[in-house]
Amino acid sequence: MSSSSSPQIETDVLVVGAGPGGSTAAYHLARHGVDVTLLERATFPREKVCGDGLTPRAVVALRKMGIEPEDHPFERHHGLRIYSRKVTLELPWPTLEDFPGFGLTMTRGVFDELLARRAQRAGARLRERTEALEPVVDRGWVTGALVRDLERGEDAEIRARYVVVADGASSRFAGHVGVRRDPSKPIGIAARRYYRIDRHPGPWLEVWMDLWDGDSLLPGYGWLFPLPGGDVNLGAGLLNTFKNFSNVSAQRVFDAFWRMLPPEWNVTEDTADGRVLSGPLPMGMSRTPAAVPGMLVVGDAAGIVNPFNGEGIAYAMESAELAAELIHEALVRDRPGIAHLYPTILRERYEPYYRIGTTFVRAIGNPTVMRLLTDYGLPQEWLMRFLIRLMGNLSDGPRGDVRDKVMDTLVRLARAA
Repeated sequence: MSSSSSPQIETDVLVVGAGPGGSTAAYHLARHGVDVTLLERATFPREKVCGDGLTPRAVVALRKMGIEPEDHPFERHHGLRIYSRKVTLELPWPTLEDFPGFGLTMTRGVFDELLARRAQRAGARLRERTEALEPVVDRGWVTGALVRDLERGEDAEIRARYVVVADGASSRFAGHVGVRRDPSKPIGIAARRYYRIDRHPGPWLEVWMDLWDGDSLLPGYGWLFPLPGGDVNLGAGLLNTFKNFSNVSAQRVFDAFWRMLPPEWNVTEDTADGRVLSGPLPMGMSRTPAAVPGMLVVGDAAGIVNPFNGEGIAYAMESAELAAELIHEALVRDRPGIAHLYPTILRERYEPYYRIGTTFVRAIGNPTVMRLLTDYGLPQEWLMRFLIRLMGNLSDGPRGDVRDKVMDTLVRLARAA
């Protein structure tokens, strides 16, 4: 609905939310010369709940925005160091043609502003402290949004030929026009906190595959990621595919995790930097539809999070670039139907792989399967080198080596299923 008394603003494309997805969409639209307005409820820099880790897949998306890691204060990592009770394993990122052999970390407070300013320099109109209250709908077509300037307390109506929704996992804006979570798809919950400690894991993202509360194996995983400046991001997550998920909170898993760590690491209240924050991870393209007439949904708002590893940033940026390219072509050709190919292309690109990931997380939700994986799978380095590719969705496809060919075959089988 719209208020007839609200002043009206015109733009070609309105982007709701200036996280990685929204800023990426705004950048790619602006570089094509499209008039784009990017809304952000908060003021940069602002905090977000995240592991702050960027895989090689996200590095590719960054470079497509003209951002070279060497030019910014990222922490670089070269793979995973995986812990369990029986083994510690160091697994470098694979050597591939399509992806670099390194990933990055940076706090979301710094990272999100970097992307938003990049979009702004490309020509996007960034409006901070502006909340998108609800879509404006005209005869079934989303034609803009009713927005509020939170500094002045004034409402306005922004009219747009297309709206891109990138306002995160709960996406109230998209919910107004019927976008809902599919309860059959997995969802994760994670909690994280920053610490200033002397320990630095070097060029590794550290991951704990089995978390113990006394003698009880908890349904979750933990991480310790190095950050620029020497801080670390310490976090833990759990999936709703795990048995007794509803009886275990993210806070409980987080508390059990940090208490597992060696005392000499000095992870304590005294070394904590800020509060424990938690948030949801909607996985496997779990929020649908991904588009309604006049509106495309990207990133976490569409549930485009990798079920294997909870990675959302790379997929937010990739889906946003896809949405931007389709909208640009639709505007140039004056053919709205082109933009609405978005859900079909999205499914073709991700659904078979996500189907494999969903099957995997359902399997490890069984405590017996999880114990078998940690006790017998983790010590097998050849298996884990394959899994780091599969779980990170890092492959050169059928032209690659044997591991890539196996991955390609799995995806083809999932597509045919």
